[in-house]
Order: sequence, then C-alpha cells, then structure tokens
Amino acid sequence: MARRIRIPWLVDLTRVDQPAEIRSLVAEPALDRRFAARGPLVNRMVTGRIRRWFRLDDEPLPALAPRGDRQRVERQRSLHEALQPGTGKVLWSDGQLALLAGYVRGRAQHADMAIAVQEIVGRRFDPGYVADRASWAAAQMIEAFGEARPRSLPRDLWWMASGKLRRARELLADRAGRDRHALHGTAIGVHGIVHALERMRDLHAPDAGRSIDGRTAVARCLHAPRRVLRTVEAPLATPTTPTALRPGSLVLLELGAAGSRAPDPDIVFMHGHWSFCPAEQFVPALLAAAWREAGRSGEGPP
Repeated sequence: MARRIRIPWLVDLTRVDQPAEIRSLVAEPALDRRFAARGPLVNRMVTGRIRRWFRLDDEPLPALAPRGDRQRVERQRSLHEALQPGTGKVLWSDGQLALLAGYVRGRAQHADMAIAVQEIVGRRFDPGYVADRASWAAAQMIEAFGEARPRSLPRDLWWMASGKLRRARELLADRAGRDRHALHGTAIGVHGIVHALERMRDLHAPDAGRSIDGRTAVARCLHAPRRVLRTVEAPLATPTTPTALRPGSLVLLELGAAGSRAPDPDIVFMHGHWSFCPAEQFVPALLAAAWREAGRSGEGPP
C-alpha cells in the first residue's frame, strides 16, 4: 500500500514502490506532470524548483512534460522510430563501442567511458555533437541537483546563487543545439547508461561473470531511475492510496525500489505507458553490444 505523508499547509506527498501499484497509478488520467504552483508549502517549493531548472526556453524537458503536450508526443514517436536498432542505421561507431567494452574489461577510465556515452547519445540528435570533460561535469551537476536530497541543500543553494548551475545548464543546452530532447538525453538520460556500464564492469570482473550472455547482463545491470514525480490534477481515489488525493498533491513513484522487485521494461522504460522512454530498445542494444565486445579476446583501449 502506498504511504502518504500529509501535514496540513506544509506537505502532501504519497510514495509508491510496488510495481503493480505504480502501473495502476501511471494509467490514471488524474496523474500528470504539470507541476503547477499549488498545494502546501513544500509541494510548491518542489514544483517551483522543477519549473525553474528543468526547462529550456520556457518549455519543460521531455521527462517533465505533461501528457497533453503534442510536441512531446510527436517527438517521442519519431525518436522511438529513429532509435530502433537493427534497421541498418549506424547508432554508434566501432571506436566508441571499443571504448565502452574497454571500460567493462577494466582497461579504460570512467570519465572517458562517460564522455563516449554522452557523445553517442548526443549524436542521435546532431551528428556533430561533441562531448568532453566540461560537458560531462555539467551533466553530473544536473544529475546531483535533480536528486534534491535534504542534506545537499546547502550545496544546491550555492550552485544556484553562484551561477554554477545556470552555466552548466546553458553549456549543455548549447551543445544540444537548444533541442530540449537532446538536452534531456545528454544531461539526464545519459546517466542510466553510465550507471549500467559501471555495474557491468563489476559483473565482468570475476571470471564467472564473463560467461553470462548479453541479455542476462543487461537485465542485471540496467536499472530504472530511482524515482519520478507526478502531480495530482483532479481528485483521485484508488485502492492503491490509503485516502483520496486532492489536486496539488505529489506522488513519488519509487521506480528504483519497484524495479528491484520486478526488473522488466514496464518499470525501467515505462513500456506501454504514455510516458515511455523512446530509447527503450536503443539502450539495451548498446549495453548488450558493449558486453559482447568486452567478452572478445584482445586488448581494449588503454
């Protein structure tokens, strides 16, 4: 059963970490990603943070755009088609794949791997996209800021007050050609691939791990985002929630915890739902290719 934290005038938040409950709530039309300034104080602070920092040229990044955003819907479909593996399109170079495999084998540095992943993602939008240490550091800052942990509040306030966060976002936006989907992929989506490769490196290290096939390796190493946020847009009463939710309430879908219980595409990529990730086949294909390449004999990148 979902857990609700409600203190009148201060906070109204429901946390859900059961796979079946998450699937049920995601299908509810009353749950969306509008992040309007309403509800108790903490709710307004959270949605205000999202509206200010996770937009580009006054448009929300794709993972935060509401279900009725027509541009999001159309681009989501076109990207899903463009990112299909096995269609003859070159989705990554042999050199990029060799570097990822070298990292999995323990022969390449983490930063070099991460930069290569960011460039692979960026070039799905712009063939001339260039990633480097500056762009990767900026993406790391965006990821850390997006976690919004209470103990990180002093650091986050410093990043905002000093202009560091704004400069990081602008650097990534400029690299992405001010395309909000490219920005999302290279600033936020990229981390799921990087973290999966980190787990692959650990899995590959023991000799026993090297006999695991690519599909199994991907299933073990590819995890869902830790959590995603939804806003209640209309009165909502379901068997999942202990009490009816009112407009302005926040619902935190704990995908990380749910994925550990049911590691399937429904949770990792929200497969079949309106908010599905268009890279749901591209990412597993890239990781499987890196794992296969890592298992081949021969020296990897230095």
